[in-house]
Amino acid sequence: MVNKHLTVKTPHGLHFRAAAKILRISREQQCSILLEKKNGETASAESLLEMLTLCAISGTKLKVTAEGRNGCRALAMIEEVFENGAGI
Repeated sequence: MVNKHLTVKTPHGLHFRAAAKILRISREQQCSILLEKKNGETASAESLLEMLTLCAISGTKLKVTAEGRNGCRALAMIEEVFENGAGI
Protein backbone atom coordinates (compact mmCIF):
# COMPACT_ATOMS: atom_id res chain seq x y z
CA MET A 1 0.00 0.00 0.00
CA VAL A 2 1.28 3.44 -0.97
CA ASN A 3 -0.20 6.87 -0.41
CA LYS A 4 0.48 10.45 -1.31
CA HIS A 5 -1.06 13.82 -0.52
CA LEU A 6 -2.19 15.59 -3.68
CA THR A 7 -3.82 18.95 -4.27
CA VAL A 8 -6.59 19.44 -6.81
CA LYS A 9 -5.15 22.11 -9.10
CA THR A 10 -7.70 22.45 -11.88
CA PRO A 11 -10.10 25.41 -11.72
CA HIS A 12 -13.02 22.98 -12.15
CA GLY A 13 -11.98 20.80 -9.21
CA LEU A 14 -12.29 17.01 -9.35
CA HIS A 15 -14.67 17.00 -12.31
CA PHE A 16 -16.28 14.11 -14.19
CA ARG A 17 -13.53 13.65 -16.77
CA ALA A 18 -10.79 13.52 -14.13
CA ALA A 19 -12.81 11.10 -11.99
CA ALA A 20 -13.38 8.88 -15.05
CA LYS A 21 -9.62 8.80 -15.72
CA ILE A 22 -8.94 7.85 -12.09
CA LEU A 23 -11.53 5.06 -12.36
CA ARG A 24 -9.86 3.82 -15.56
CA ILE A 25 -6.42 3.87 -13.91
CA SER A 26 -7.77 1.90 -10.95
CA ARG A 27 -9.14 -0.79 -13.24
CA GLU A 28 -6.18 -0.93 -15.65
CA GLN A 29 -3.62 -1.13 -12.86
CA GLN A 30 -5.78 -3.54 -10.84
CA CYS A 31 -5.52 -1.42 -7.71
CA SER A 32 -7.87 -0.41 -4.98
CA ILE A 33 -7.68 3.38 -4.77
CA LEU A 34 -9.15 5.53 -2.04
CA LEU A 35 -9.38 9.34 -1.98
CA GLU A 36 -9.67 10.99 1.44
CA LYS A 37 -10.31 14.60 2.43
CA LYS A 38 -8.95 16.17 5.62
CA ASN A 39 -12.38 15.91 7.26
CA GLY A 40 -12.36 12.12 6.86
CA GLU A 41 -14.72 11.89 3.87
CA THR A 42 -13.60 9.11 1.55
CA ALA A 43 -14.37 7.93 -1.95
CA SER A 44 -13.43 4.76 -3.76
CA ALA A 45 -12.03 5.20 -7.25
CA GLU A 46 -14.41 2.43 -8.31
CA SER A 47 -17.33 4.86 -8.00
CA LEU A 48 -17.66 8.00 -10.10
CA LEU A 49 -20.51 9.14 -7.87
CA GLU A 50 -18.44 8.81 -4.70
CA MET A 51 -15.56 10.77 -6.21
CA LEU A 52 -17.85 13.54 -7.45
CA THR A 53 -19.68 13.82 -4.10
CA LEU A 54 -16.37 14.59 -2.39
CA CYS A 55 -16.88 18.09 -3.83
CA ALA A 56 -13.12 18.44 -4.20
CA ILE A 57 -12.86 21.98 -5.53
CA SER A 58 -9.63 23.58 -6.70
CA GLY A 59 -7.18 23.71 -3.79
CA THR A 60 -8.63 20.69 -1.97
CA LYS A 61 -5.95 18.44 -0.50
CA LEU A 62 -6.61 14.72 -0.81
CA LYS A 63 -4.76 11.73 0.56
CA VAL A 64 -4.69 9.17 -2.25
CA THR A 65 -4.02 5.57 -1.23
CA ALA A 66 -3.35 2.81 -3.76
CA GLU A 67 -3.29 -0.83 -2.76
CA GLY A 68 -2.29 -3.54 -5.18
CA ARG A 69 0.52 -4.88 -7.29
CA ASN A 70 0.84 -1.71 -9.39
CA GLY A 71 0.11 0.77 -6.62
CA CYS A 72 3.15 2.98 -7.20
CA ARG A 73 2.48 3.22 -10.92
CA ALA A 74 -1.22 3.93 -10.38
CA LEU A 75 -0.39 6.67 -7.89
CA ALA A 76 2.02 8.31 -10.36
CA MET A 77 -0.65 8.20 -13.07
CA ILE A 78 -3.23 9.75 -10.75
CA GLU A 79 -0.79 12.47 -9.78
CA GLU A 80 -0.50 13.34 -13.47
CA VAL A 81 -4.31 13.59 -13.71
CA PHE A 82 -4.26 16.04 -10.81
CA GLU A 83 -1.44 18.04 -12.39
CA ASN A 84 -2.85 18.18 -15.93
CA GLY A 85 -6.58 18.33 -15.21
CA ALA A 86 -7.52 15.38 -17.42
CA GLY A 87 -7.47 17.43 -20.58
CA ILE A 88 -9.56 20.38 -19.41
